[in-house]
Amino acid sequence: MFYCHSVLISWILLQCLGGVWSWEAVVVKSSVFARSGSSAELSCSYSTHAAQGFTLEWRYAAPGSPALQAKRVLYYNGHLYWVDSWESRMALVQNPPTSGVASVKILSVHPSDAGLYICDVTNPNDWSGSGQGLVNLTVLVPPSVPDCQLSGSTYMGNDVTLTCKSSQGVPAPIYSWSREKGAAPLPPTSMVEDQRSGSLMLTNLTAAFTGTYTCRASNDLGEAACSIAVKVAHGDTAAVVGGVLMGVFLVVLLIMAVVIYLCCCYRKRAHQHTEKNELRRMNVGPAGRRRSKGPLLSDENHPPLRVSHFSPLV
Repeated sequence: MFYCHSVLISWILLQCLGGVWSWEAVVVKSSVFARSGSSAELSCSYSTHAAQGFTLEWRYAAPGSPALQAKRVLYYNGHLYWVDSWESRMALVQNPPTSGVASVKILSVHPSDAGLYICDVTNPNDWSGSGQGLVNLTVLVPPSVPDCQLSGSTYMGNDVTLTCKSSQGVPAPIYSWSREKGAAPLPPTSMVEDQRSGSLMLTNLTAAFTGTYTCRASNDLGEAACSIAVKVAHGDTAAVVGGVLMGVFLVVLLIMAVVIYLCCCYRKRAHQHTEKNELRRMNVGPAGRRRSKGPLLSDENHPPLRVSHFSPLV
């Protein structure tokens, strides 16, 4: 009697623990890391017997896309079918994949290959042996050459921010700023650095901040750097330069006004001179005598005048 109870308890425990110890239909390596340019194996194995109707399918979903939108990469149902250009870049580890191994290998990994891969095994004669596994591929990339920028005006007493960012890099790069050798030390409180975002804030600028700043982006695969020059200017110097430029501008305007005035006066005088010459030409005859508006008295047509004692002229 005791033996029967022991067997019953053992059977119940086995059933309760069956979900943990049972042999899964499809087994994959859920996370795979590969360096850009190297090969990557996506491991997938199954336990069912590949009989008639057995199919294997690999699908791919880009980062951020749901698994339901994964696109087919290859399909096997007794014959192997590749989709798009995957055939030249991917190969089955075991071909044909009918002995429990459905793994594939990407021959040369590109950063665009990162994402979710689904290994789907179907056996209509053994549904308990059918299933799928998810493999997340991460492509490791060294940091690209970062871009250094400066935000703000580099005048005495101002605050400016230096930024540094790499367009590529997996894992995400860590950024560190440094100055050229021999540079004057700066107060630690005047520099605020964020190694995650790559920013460096310089506060309350003085002449000591002038120099070259170098940013290095690094991860486990390598590093890259960029540099930027900072030149601190005096505020009064900037005002003097602005005043000089304004003075030059006003002088140029004054010169232009004088030139325009002289041109107008010259044209006016030339016009008056032309009018005087025209009037002279119209009022003087060909013999040089002045023209009269009425007829002149002539000795031939009129007798000489005599004065009479009755004339009021006497």
